[in-house]
Amino acid sequence: MKRTLILFFIGTMLCHGIYSQQVVTAVSESKFVNITKDPPKPPYLEIEQNSIEFTDANGNRKIDANESCTIRFKLINSGLGAGMGMKVAARETSGMTGLTFNTETSLSTLDVGNSVVVELPVTGQMSIPNGKAVFSIKINEANGFGTDPVVVEIPTQAFLAPKLAVVDSKVSSQSTSVLQKKKPFDLEVLVQNTGQGEANDVNVELVMPANVYCLSANENHSAGKLAPGEMVVISYNLVTTNEYTSESLPFTVKLREKYGRYAENKSIQLSMNQPVNNVKLTIEGKEEKTTEIVVGSLVSSVDKNIPVNKVKNPNRIALIIGNENYSNTLNAEVNVDYARHDAGVFRDYSESLLGLLPENIFFLTDATAGKMEREIDRVTELVRRIGTDAELIFYYAGHGYPDEVSKIPYLIPVDVDATNLASAIRLSEVYAKFGSTEAARITVFLDACFSGGGRDQGLLAARSARVRPQQAVIMGNMVVFSASSGEQSALPYEQEKHGMFTFFLLKKLQESAGQLSYEQLHNYLKTSVGQESLRRNGKPQDPEVLVSPEVEETWRNWSFK
Repeated sequence: MKRTLILFFIGTMLCHGIYSQQVVTAVSESKFVNITKDPPKPPYLEIEQNSIEFTDANGNRKIDANESCTIRFKLINSGLGAGMGMKVAARETSGMTGLTFNTETSLSTLDVGNSVVVELPVTGQMSIPNGKAVFSIKINEANGFGTDPVVVEIPTQAFLAPKLAVVDSKVSSQSTSVLQKKKPFDLEVLVQNTGQGEANDVNVELVMPANVYCLSANENHSAGKLAPGEMVVISYNLVTTNEYTSESLPFTVKLREKYGRYAENKSIQLSMNQPVNNVKLTIEGKEEKTTEIVVGSLVSSVDKNIPVNKVKNPNRIALIIGNENYSNTLNAEVNVDYARHDAGVFRDYSESLLGLLPENIFFLTDATAGKMEREIDRVTELVRRIGTDAELIFYYAGHGYPDEVSKIPYLIPVDVDATNLASAIRLSEVYAKFGSTEAARITVFLDACFSGGGRDQGLLAARSARVRPQQAVIMGNMVVFSASSGEQSALPYEQEKHGMFTFFLLKKLQESAGQLSYEQLHNYLKTSVGQESLRRNGKPQDPEVLVSPEVEETWRNWSFK
């Protein structure tokens, strides 16, 4: 019995030993490649060098802070057997901080003759510095048939903060010349990203006082994203109810962006009965990155920061006319771009800087012949009654035109066309009326030409040839600053939304705060307008000054102060 048990035990052990030997010799230690029944069939894995690419969200070919990127390449198996148990092994070798990526990622089996596109997501954290990330990437395979490492170098970009701000605002109205109850008005705000980083999830909220309604229903405006320097104009159509009792109209523009900390709110204070004009401006922003941020504006640089002169001259009178819309005349001449705006801003300078009382400023836009005649006569009589202490300023922006036969120059009301000058305003008669008042000083600014051309050559189209106008006779103590000479046209300055002549007139008044002589003003206008017109419009425009014999020896020292 004992012998039987020993033999059974030995037999069992022998059988077990034979079975164990088959398992051990039938497979490799890794248990992936058959090494006994068939010849070994290893894979041959390669990362195709030309397939390595890097993609990033904003396309600047860098790993930016807070940006998700991808390193992508093709893995090829051109061996004898499948690649098994593969893993992507990635490491950063330069010591770059602020990166998030997987150091090891498993891949599925890759059969012979096949390829697979491998993606390695990489994210830049807020703390990433400027520099260069160096990645060493290889594929490990279970049986040791992995790839050689490849090195990928990618620049990194530290966080660039956006900076949202309301850089300008403007109020205008098509229905009223002053802010008043129940009359709709437009408030435009210009929002700009003045920082170096892109602003995302931009939201603009207008907070209004009670009894003020937003007719445009855009109190909350989503502006999406703004690239550095990019601007967006938001226009609110507003109205106050009859229940609004305050004299002030306070508004707050609240700005928000993705991070909640790179935006500045803006308070805007308006007043009831404050003057407004009907010029509404808009700007289309451009999506572009720039290292130099030019702060945007809804208006020209001369339309704001107007110097203030606290000394008022009760004997100084102004007649200001801006004729822009000629579309209702017989031949529908092209409008005079920005003429109303020219006149409106000159009115602001007259009151703020030139010392005129509001009641001594007579202001017309798109004036008919009847209105122009009436105001010219009224101002003439007023100045005559003030007497020799009076000073008169006459500003005109609009069309001028010469009679084709007599060459006599005319101011063109908006209800008169160039084919019939019978109702136009003869310039020499204007000079004669003003000159007869015996005013101490008469200053005339004409942003118009009298050659048959215009800011857009509109009146020239009515006649086939440009005409050299006859020089009007100047009398009294009069100095005339004219926008152009001879057969030239008075041209626009598109970028500044003004006539070329008016822009530089206002610019010099702004820069000097009125502390300049007439001779200095003339020299500045002749140089600045002459040069800039050639640059911007490709045409000559040379302002000139005309003086009456009575002041020929003294006008150069005249000043506005």
